[in-house]
Amino acid sequence: MAARTHANSVIGAMRLYDFKETDCMKKSVQALLNRRRARYAQMVFAALALLGVLAIVFILFSFATDGPLAQLLATPTPTFTPTLPPSSTPSPNPATPTPKFTDTPTPTEGPSPTPTPITYVVVEGDTLFSIALQFTTTVDAIAIANGIAITAPLSIGQTLIIPQPGSVQTPTPTPLPTGLPRGARIQYTVMLGDTLEIIAAKFNSTPEDIARQNRRNNKDLTNADLRAGDVLIVRINLVTPVPTATATPTAASTTTATGTATP
Repeated sequence: MAARTHANSVIGAMRLYDFKETDCMKKSVQALLNRRRARYAQMVFAALALLGVLAIVFILFSFATDGPLAQLLATPTPTFTPTLPPSSTPSPNPATPTPKFTDTPTPTEGPSPTPTPITYVVVEGDTLFSIALQFTTTVDAIAIANGIAITAPLSIGQTLIIPQPGSVQTPTPTPLPTGLPRGARIQYTVMLGDTLEIIAAKFNSTPEDIARQNRRNNKDLTNADLRAGDVLIVRINLVTPVPTATATPTAASTTTATGTATP
């Protein structure tokens, strides 16, 4: 009985030893596997890193050899171009130049300057005629420039404008109308030397009617008021002219016609 118990103890001890040994072996194998797995992971990581470095190097190499960097860093290679010696060619005789005639530009005349009138102060003994002779102009031009009649008297100290020759335009004579009825009104431009009597005789009118038709400041017009260039209203054919009597062979003179007012 004791031997059997001892045997069982020995068997139990052996089983426990086997279990411990088996467990120790399992742990050893597991540790070995873990170490190998870690080594494999390191090897894989190293391989991947090496592949990445190789890829980067390859890309840089391609960029430097064939890409824009190669073009940027490339040194231009000089191309040898053979130069042929110049052949001796006879030089042609120089052509005789044909003389060119240049038109002389005609100077363009600018606008004529406006004549500047002269101011003159009347002194004792002056008349329009003497002043016109002094300044080489005309009595008519002085009268028109100053708005006075050629028969107007001058006073000492009076200031006159003396126009330059050709700067004053004399009024154009009014054409004599024909076929107008009695009393028709026309406009007449006063000429130098005109008087009411001269104007009335031109149009078969009367001085009194012309003076009334052209009142100024509620007064009848007078010869002293006439100025060359003024425009007057004239009623024509108010009087019937009397024809001039024809002289007989024995007559020594002729009779001048006079106008008779028609009522």
